Amino acid sequence: MNLPEKISASIRMNVAKRKLDSRKIKTIHGNQLEQWGVAKIKKDIGKDKELKKRFDGQDLDRDDIKAYKLLKLKELMDYASENSPFYKELYAKEGLESSQINTYEDLAKIPLTEQDQLASHPYHFLCVSRKEIAREFTSSGTTNMLKRVAYTQGELLEIVDSVISGLKMAGMGSNEDTLQIMYPTITATWDPGLVLSRACDLAGFRSVINDSVDAQSQINTIKEHGTTVIIGTSSFIYDFSVAANKIENLMDLGIKKIICSSEPLTETMKMVIESVWGCKAVRQWGMTELGLANAIECEGQDGLHVNNPDFLIEVIDPKTGEILPPGKEGELVVTTLRRRCMPLIRYRTRDISAIYDGSCNCGAILDQRIMNVKRMED
Repeated sequence: MNLPEKISASIRMNVAKRKLDSRKIKTIHGNQLEQWGVAKIKKDIGKDKELKKRFDGQDLDRDDIKAYKLLKLKELMDYASENSPFYKELYAKEGLESSQINTYEDLAKIPLTEQDQLASHPYHFLCVSRKEIAREFTSSGTTNMLKRVAYTQGELLEIVDSVISGLKMAGMGSNEDTLQIMYPTITATWDPGLVLSRACDLAGFRSVINDSVDAQSQINTIKEHGTTVIIGTSSFIYDFSVAANKIENLMDLGIKKIICSSEPLTETMKMVIESVWGCKAVRQWGMTELGLANAIECEGQDGLHVNNPDFLIEVIDPKTGEILPPGKEGELVVTTLRRRCMPLIRYRTRDISAIYDGSCNCGAILDQRIMNVKRMED
């Protein structure tokens, strides 16, 4: 890279840093992901005349957050009805308008979005011109259906912002911390390692990528780089932990948190990982079509904290579509409240979980939490 290119890259990096609300979270107390979410919501309120009239100048409580999300959903329905060929046709066929959605019970009036609909006609969901697309990703996720989704540059930066907040909540809070990124296989047209390393660069954290399946190689990297936090797929981290424990005492390596993502983490796997490393293994859940990073456990491990400003989460009976109350297990249904490129409204994830609707022992009182996610059996 020549000097002009280096200067240009440095300018882009500094501009991106200034846009990240996660960098402004300095406190080590409470839940950093919730704090970031509240800051995003308050910023959103300040920029919207109707939201400002409804919420400005008051401390937000849980009911306010729910009311905010309902208003954002109605706004999104209007936007999608105007700009998305898929939702425009669907809502016209149903005779559905946002004015009919005034309570959470009214969500049942909105048709569910099926995965095969996105897989069959991805660009029917597109709400912006093709020239505004910064990246497109393709993933099969937990199904065999290839689903293509697109993001603008601004949306990619929002994803990075939420990733940084999640990492802070998981324990990345010091210049002395190093995140070791272990994704030995790429299951989509995006590299999670590059996304995470980019997030660390913007946050001022250190990171190192090692995609080797060799346990000794990973151990050497931990020692060389002073790794303090590990992230990778649940199955890989489990297999690596078992193999590495036969080589040396892993508790001596100074790992303070392990983040298990992309796949369900069973209690047995979690117990083994935590016992050999001597630290907590927290779960992370996300889907490519929903923005990659959607929920993560805190230190208290009492459910996964949802990326609050970006998603409205429901749980339904997968057979009947009935909306289930908090605490009742069913299929997760997600609405992407802030997406403008390819928004998804009441999107069926084919993942099973339940909503925790209450405060967490980490101090979070405003965000939604979901229990450990399981894959739906066909």
